[in-house]
Amino acid sequence: MVKRSIYKSESGKKRILGFYENVLKEYYQPSEQYMVETIFGKTFVIESGSKTAPAIVLLHGTGSNSAMWIADAKELSAKYHVFAIDIIGECGRSSENRPDFKNNHYSNWLSEILENLKLKHVSIIGCSLGAWIALDFSIKHPEKVKKLVLLATAGVTQVKASTIFWIIVTSITGKWGFNKLNKMVYGNLEIDKQVLEFASLIKEHFKPRTEVLPVFTDDQLKQIQASTLFIGGENDCFYNSQKTAMRLYGSIEKFKYLVLKNTGHVLVNQTAGIVQFLNEEPNET
Repeated sequence: MVKRSIYKSESGKKRILGFYENVLKEYYQPSEQYMVETIFGKTFVIESGSKTAPAIVLLHGTGSNSAMWIADAKELSAKYHVFAIDIIGECGRSSENRPDFKNNHYSNWLSEILENLKLKHVSIIGCSLGAWIALDFSIKHPEKVKKLVLLATAGVTQVKASTIFWIIVTSITGKWGFNKLNKMVYGNLEIDKQVLEFASLIKEHFKPRTEVLPVFTDDQLKQIQASTLFIGGENDCFYNSQKTAMRLYGSIEKFKYLVLKNTGHVLVNQTAGIVQFLNEEPNET
């Protein structure tokens, strides 16, 4: 379990979680918020949509939480039974426990959650770290995944060396470094004031994981049976989206991709296309 806090101070933790609580008031209603017990610690879930509709699991990126899905929740919940899950060890309401990436911990964690929620088959939408977990789960439990949507996914190509350099540089600088890193991550997007405020809190009070996520082998990726959609930005500062798309194309039988022009690591306004993909019959992909 947790050996040390993922926050730099208890007061910093309270500020981040307090901000998150306020943002959650804007989440699509009606919805339910609750904890699911797992051997890895408590996991926070936001459930919305019809309980008789097909189930979709949402997994956010690193240094984030389920607030990132607020803009998508209303549209997804109109047709699906949606479960937004705070990943353990990240800055949400789930346990601060951070299992090792190089084993089955995260796939076992997600499997236990689905079992507790009595979900036998789901579609998964994952972003960055969340997409890595979605890939890992789909590789190890292919029979449980109907559709897979990967947004700016990790685990397919190596992190760009230039980005690692700039993260180190910006981590030891002040406002200039903060602005530089935001420009790298968000690209040309106009950053919402609320998003910028949360990013500032994360930089000041949160200890991000520093391990590089493992890259899956070709044999592992070929285990995926679900129809899969990858969306990435051509200017993603972390991963080469075109190389990611080509590698997945060569490994997954039922695969589509979209590399967005003039777009960085953060992707917006993609829900309509995702819903269209989710609505397709298997033989349409």
